Amino acid sequence: MAGSDITIEILKDIRQAMRGMNKRIDGMDKRFDGIDKRFDGIDKRFDGVDQRFDSVEERLELTNQRLDITNERLGVVESTLLTLARRQRPTQKLAKAAAEAAAAAAAACPAWNCG
Repeated sequence: MAGSDITIEILKDIRQAMRGMNKRIDGMDKRFDGIDKRFDGIDKRFDGVDQRFDSVEERLELTNQRLDITNERLGVVESTLLTLARRQRPTQKLAKAAAEAAAAAAAACPAWNCG
């Protein structure tokens, strides 16, 4: 009977060890549940960040469209200014020639003597 007593004691030790393992596994399950909750929170945060990035992307797209329109307008303004600058040179020459002619006419015939 001594052999069966040893066997019973070994089986009791195994049972006790299994209970201890069950407690450890339950503790690990609780920890994993906590980790899952944390991951869920992180996932929600990433969703919020993703939405913000989408919003920023849309705003940048609109800004780029506005810049394209502004660049087109500035191109028109630039070409208009260049055209005006090209036309100004001959106009200045004509105005200068007219002023010189008027000065020559005034010199040749003063206003109080030419009449």
